[in-house]
Amino acid sequence: MGRMVSFESNWTQISGYLAEPEDRGPGVIVIHEWWGLDSPLSNIKDVVDRFAREGFVAFAPDFYRGESADNPEDAGRLMTEMFQQRMEEVDVIFRGSVDYIRELEKTDPLKVGVTGFCCGGTLSMYFASKFPELVDASVPFYGLPQLTPIDPSSIKVPIFFIMAEKDEFVNNDSVVDMIKGVWRNGVEVQAKIYAGVSHAFLNDRRPEVYNEDTARDAWEMTVAFFRRHLS
Repeated sequence: MGRMVSFESNWTQISGYLAEPEDRGPGVIVIHEWWGLDSPLSNIKDVVDRFAREGFVAFAPDFYRGESADNPEDAGRLMTEMFQQRMEEVDVIFRGSVDYIRELEKTDPLKVGVTGFCCGGTLSMYFASKFPELVDASVPFYGLPQLTPIDPSSIKVPIFFIMAEKDEFVNNDSVVDMIKGVWRNGVEVQAKIYAGVSHAFLNDRRPEVYNEDTARDAWEMTVAFFRRHLS
């Protein structure tokens, strides 16, 4: 359904996967897991296609710039390098992606949400904090606040935190602390912790963690949240 695209923004080449709806709709930036956009373990392109079928203009930037991983060791290396050495470039890629999606003919209204999974969930929190003027709503899936400094007092847009009870990577207490910080801003904040499921429960490329019932419920809630705040 979708296609790979590339463009230049602020002297930086950006590429990613774009899918557009039949009619017009708001935008959603979808951020990949630590595997990268093109990994065989990534379902991000499928997620982008699903958003388009729901009426959104969806775009998944490639924050790893062509690299991807099919094992935890390489994925950890790519993610660590990004968070420790490349955050200025990450900011440029995100700004350029928002500008790109807003300029597309089918993006109407000109509102953009952001969602992501694992390290993409972390970036969904981070971008909502750093660029509240660019983000209209955020839905981070099992993000890891410890990966990069995130100031919850700067999150001024509606945000919906989705977590897994048995997450072996995420300290849910830290996420709850962030939720409290956002709540004090007087903006809408929602959270749901799904009982009995593990990290990456929405990724159907990984049958060892995928949970169909939970994934369906989380997807429906995400779509409803974005429709309410972006339409």
